[in-house]
Amino acid sequence: MSNVRVVKGRLISVENKNKSFGASPYYIAVQVEDFDGSNERCLLFTETEIAKAEYRASRNPEDLTKKGFLTDLFD
Repeated sequence: MSNVRVVKGRLISVENKNKSFGASPYYIAVQVEDFDGSNERCLLFTETEIAKAEYRASRNPEDLTKKGFLTDLFD
């Protein structure tokens, strides 16, 4: 799986339209697909979940993906 091309995603704020009491008024959405290009879907995160993921990434730099030169150039 290490030969997968890394591309930049974009996080988008979306309104929580059926908000229950105490729930976040919005989510952070991102469209993803599996490493083989199948199973496209939308994932929803809260700000707290994004912060936890960023913290996890900062604690495990050896596991981070790296974009190729051309991908980085055209991002």
